[in-house]
Amino acid sequence: MTSSDPGSPQPASPEQRAREDAAIADFWAWWTSTGRVWAARLFDGDGDPDELNALADDLTARVTAIADLAFETGQGRVARHMLVVTAAGDPDLRDVAARWLAAAPAPDDAFEYATGRQPVPDAEHLVIELGEWPVALGEAAVALTEEAGKVHVVVSHPRFSQMPDDARGQVAFLVLDALLGEEAVEDYIGGVSWSPVRAPDAVALTDLVAVVDRLRARS
Repeated sequence: MTSSDPGSPQPASPEQRAREDAAIADFWAWWTSTGRVWAARLFDGDGDPDELNALADDLTARVTAIADLAFETGQGRVARHMLVVTAAGDPDLRDVAARWLAAAPAPDDAFEYATGRQPVPDAEHLVIELGEWPVALGEAAVALTEEAGKVHVVVSHPRFSQMPDDARGQVAFLVLDALLGEEAVEDYIGGVSWSPVRAPDAVALTDLVAVVDRLRARS
């Protein structure tokens, strides 16, 4: 069994913060002048795989110029599409991701913006393709320990016996983000461990939603 705890964030130096803010301004200048229209056209289906790859490469370069952030796109809640730039669980990067979002334009019919991966609708049917291992979220289980407004989890999955430990950890966080959304994981999930052996008291991973909803109602 291996575990991960994100720990406490470390503030950026004034010089680093200035560099990040300049890169954020450059990102939004490009997005409002070129990127948004380009992305909306492609995500609406008017493009080919090569152009989509070119957009992904451009977005990757512009996002990583800000910091070691990650991005993803998907269906919006009020707009057609959503652009997410995320700290990917790194507490040291949450502030710069929040500053990226604070500088964003207002949502419109094409795009809205967020700093956390959103819950996947009908996540219990989701299959995550990780290399040679297709991982069905509905087959995952979790052992739970509640403590001080958070829940510590041990994630298990039948596929874990075939995976190296780093892939197991990656899957553990991917399924938690898909089920709960990244913000809820950061706010209500404490320690995250993973094991190829299902604990005797483990429950279906999807049961974690009700636990987090209860913690959210108390906070």
